[in-house]
Amino acid sequence: MATQTTLSPKVNWALGSCAILVLLLLAVLGLSAARLPAPQPASAPSDAFSAARAMDHLRQIAHEPHAVGTAANARVRAYLIERLQALGLQPEVQTGMGRMNNRPWGAVGIVNNIVVRVPGASSAAGGPPRKALLLAAHYDSVPTGPGAADDGASVAAILETLRALQTGARLQNDLIVLFTDGEEAGLLGSDLFVKSHPWAKEAGLVLNFEYRGNSGPMLMFETSPGNGKLVTALAQSLPQQVASSMLYELYKVMPNDTDMSSFKRIGVPGLNFAAIEKPVSYHLQTDSIDNLNQATLQQQGEIMLTLTRQFGNRPLEDLSATDRVYFDLPGIGLVHYTTTAVIPLMLVTAAALCAVAVLGIKGGMLRPLRVLLAMPLFLLMAVLLGVGCQLIWGGVSLLHPEYGVLGDPYNSQWYLLAFVALVIGAYIAMKAGVARWLRPMELGFGALVLWLLLLLITSFAMPGVTFMFGWPLLAMLGVLAVLFSRRGSAVTAGTRTALLVLGLAPAVILFAPVVRNLYIGLSPQMSVVTGLVLALVAGLMTPLLTVLTRRFLLPAVPLAAGAVFLIAGSMTAQIDAAHPNTSNLFYAWDSASGKAFWISRDQQLGGWSKHYFPTVSDKQQVPEVFGVNSRKYWVSPAPRMPGLEAPQIAVLSDTSKDGVREVRFKVRTLRQAPVFSVKVEGAEVLASRVDGQPFTQKPNPLWLLEAYGMEQRELEVALQVKAGKPFNIRVNDETYGLPHNGITVMPRPAGLIQSIYGTNGDTVRAVRVKSFS
Repeated sequence: MATQTTLSPKVNWALGSCAILVLLLLAVLGLSAARLPAPQPASAPSDAFSAARAMDHLRQIAHEPHAVGTAANARVRAYLIERLQALGLQPEVQTGMGRMNNRPWGAVGIVNNIVVRVPGASSAAGGPPRKALLLAAHYDSVPTGPGAADDGASVAAILETLRALQTGARLQNDLIVLFTDGEEAGLLGSDLFVKSHPWAKEAGLVLNFEYRGNSGPMLMFETSPGNGKLVTALAQSLPQQVASSMLYELYKVMPNDTDMSSFKRIGVPGLNFAAIEKPVSYHLQTDSIDNLNQATLQQQGEIMLTLTRQFGNRPLEDLSATDRVYFDLPGIGLVHYTTTAVIPLMLVTAAALCAVAVLGIKGGMLRPLRVLLAMPLFLLMAVLLGVGCQLIWGGVSLLHPEYGVLGDPYNSQWYLLAFVALVIGAYIAMKAGVARWLRPMELGFGALVLWLLLLLITSFAMPGVTFMFGWPLLAMLGVLAVLFSRRGSAVTAGTRTALLVLGLAPAVILFAPVVRNLYIGLSPQMSVVTGLVLALVAGLMTPLLTVLTRRFLLPAVPLAAGAVFLIAGSMTAQIDAAHPNTSNLFYAWDSASGKAFWISRDQQLGGWSKHYFPTVSDKQQVPEVFGVNSRKYWVSPAPRMPGLEAPQIAVLSDTSKDGVREVRFKVRTLRQAPVFSVKVEGAEVLASRVDGQPFTQKPNPLWLLEAYGMEQRELEVALQVKAGKPFNIRVNDETYGLPHNGITVMPRPAGLIQSIYGTNGDTVRAVRVKSFS
């Protein structure tokens, strides 16, 4: 047995403080990849990307909300065409109907894509046809925000990239630029392009750019299947690119889509980029020019310009190769290797764990049965810590109900720091609580067994995630092998501490950005995930935490720090003009009853909204607007808006055969509303067609169709339902903004903006119901 050395309190404090300081520095190092370049001024060299020059375009694009089907959308389209023509290009507008029917609800819409082709040197010289490179971004915004980041910044960056490209040699490949319309309504523009534009099949690679916040590094978060050559080229062109195959694996299981999804459906390879920090402005009025981080725009432009030059000058005919595991490391760049190495690495790690376990058992530090007990016990502890984080967030949300409305508060960084400190403190306390049954090393080894189990599962199910578990686990096993093999000889406290910190270095460097990105991407509303990941890291830290708690680190220290961070979050939760809260109000008129309503889905009525609901004490259903099974809203009577017309329903046919009833009808909005919805109530739709084309093929009890940009064009719908059962068709058309014809509307005060569009944003709605007996 090694001799325990008694150290003075000063030495204990020095060792512990140094270990914690090094871990903090390693976390900072892990986060350093998120550093952004300085925005370049308008005087930057002509062949370089300048955020200032791109901002000149963005001021025109994101001047106001410009959703599909609106006059503002048409103004942005005209500006983009004019700027492309000023560059000597010949843009075309592709107009047609896009469709989205891969969800429980579907959407169609008349969209106007802007497409332009820049001939490459090969085609200009009459050479053999080559696949083209395609740059894509959407130019429409949501109705509730001007879309400076989402996705105006990407459109402006493409314009600046096209200008910079004209200063150098012509690319070898043709370059296709696609500004899609109707992305926010359901990928309508990209659907139209891939299904009906001949250039779609000529694209060899698409680079798509998005935003889900307005700041932070531009992440490469999605690739197409068979990404080996793409990742290799990315690493060669942009060695410091922030990218992770873990992000791609997680994105595949999330219900999210971008225009990239349309290209992947037709087999076009691609890379998808997005910035996600400060998502509190996402789809809101605060997604404005003033709030966009120009350093993020600069990085986006540099990535875009570099990759356009890289892929624009290499063959794009065959980019398929075995998928790769990839992740970025500060100072090293993009590390990548083929997924065929995943299983061998997993087997090596499993063998290493078994070997270290044998060393620990022989040295008397591990008891086999206790280690087997430790793994499920640690799993239980991790679950409790994750649930604890979720409960804490629930308490914070009760204290600050505005957080539930915003989804992600402006000061969310304080709560992330709180979760980190609280998980570590609670884990130290739990570790002490089970000390009568398990030695600290046994609990820690049980955590390592869980890590190996996760590595085993992900090796088969999500190979892109394996680097997160494999390399940190191998590093810690290497350190434990050294410590276990030297059990009979003296190991100084300083050496032991240094080795354990060294063993944790890969985990801290890799997990620091992962925890941050997961917290941002999932929002504090999913704090349970943040807590679970932090608990896994705490389990890996068990040997070091044991050393530190012997020296000076009591559970109360991180727990107190966590409490301080929670207090800091609460004290910085102010709502003001720079950090506004959201509220919801819309106007609805039912043509059948002639009733008009003010309606809100806010959780609580504030001072401004109470003006519209002066005598309302509780929420209620609004069957006239939403049907008999609607959720409950704040509702009060409203005056009739002069000149408001309800949408029109014209039945074309109503036939039954073999127990199936088919109803054909046409719908149109008489007031050129930018969007209307068609909903079936009281019947399951067995199949449907829209404008003569098959739309849904499977039974759907919640059939709903949204139609965008139709103006006064009629939309023909055919529905098949079971015969003999009455049902209703409810059509609801919407214009954006609150009433203005003969109805006084109070402007929102400073610090209050409208909510995200849906049944959230400010709209005027007119409803017509057609009953079928």
